[in-house]
Amino acid sequence: MSDTVKSKQTGNAPAVSVVIPVYNGARTMPLVLEAVYRSTFRDFEVVIVHDCSTDNTREVLNGLRQRFPFRLIEFPENRGVSKARNAGAAEARGEIVLFIDADCLVLPDTIGLCVEELRRGVNIAVGGAYTKNAWDDDFFSNFQSLYIHHVETKTEHPDYLATHCMAIWKKTFLEFGGFKEDYFIGHAASVEDVELSHRLKAAGHSIGRPHGLEVQHMFGYSLSRSIKNAIKKSKYWTMYSLHNKDVTKDSGAASHELKVNVSTQSLNVVLAAAALALRMWWLFVPVGLLYSLNTGASYRLFRTIRRERGWVFLLKAMAYYQFVYPAAVAYGSFMGTLKFFWEVKLLKRYTEAEAS
Repeated sequence: MSDTVKSKQTGNAPAVSVVIPVYNGARTMPLVLEAVYRSTFRDFEVVIVHDCSTDNTREVLNGLRQRFPFRLIEFPENRGVSKARNAGAAEARGEIVLFIDADCLVLPDTIGLCVEELRRGVNIAVGGAYTKNAWDDDFFSNFQSLYIHHVETKTEHPDYLATHCMAIWKKTFLEFGGFKEDYFIGHAASVEDVELSHRLKAAGHSIGRPHGLEVQHMFGYSLSRSIKNAIKKSKYWTMYSLHNKDVTKDSGAASHELKVNVSTQSLNVVLAAAALALRMWWLFVPVGLLYSLNTGASYRLFRTIRRERGWVFLLKAMAYYQFVYPAAVAYGSFMGTLKFFWEVKLLKRYTEAEAS
């Protein structure tokens, strides 16, 4: 291609290394690379870590190399996202490493904003939020993108930065040992970005999510995929939060709004069942009060949804978020609690992995 990045033209080390771990990304990688190469900031390289896909990702990548140059690292077996990102960062030539996911599309100004913000010297790492609209134009994908956008943009100094868009000085990343690679944090739970963010903050560093720094996610959600994602995320997030002793913390996707939603709706189910079984109709009074509390806690979220997508979408979102989604999150949290006390407390699995 004629419009190549600066590092390819001069042979010098680039300012930024865009590191993308990919597993079964044949459908998404052409769009991901196309978005990266539409960036207005041109001094970058792309490092792809192929984590032993079971689909035709390898063939797709081979077909893309002429249009979108990249360096490729291949694993002989599937090793998980933490090992993939660490391997990419170790081979990166840029002073800044930008991690993105293999189903996220950077906007034209994403890379440039990351560089600008890091060079200001205020934050040791910066991250981007999801756009308000998902790449997939369906209800469940757009709802998820709107929800994550809302909780991720509440503050410029968040509890954590997600690896769908996380930029950090390579020197700092290596000094902190990169992402945890044990089974709990770095493979099954996929909270390696949260854990690293917490370590950076515990060391006294500031992390930031500047206004306007965003990526667009390709969810491909249906009802079943949305529910499965909610169960998986809540299960492992509960385990990590119990280990960290910060279950009640307002932490990104695990927001106060969601926690109020899940707790009040779970209690409402108990109260409604008791009212029907015991014919104690007065129990519906606290049900109404708890539902009002729930709606009030999520008012800003609902206002954003109504402003962006209209009243019909809002009504569907409220029905899903308040009556279906909390059941999935509650179930995942329950399973995560059991798994935590069995594997972490009783079997000491995480302690051993951490020590190794």
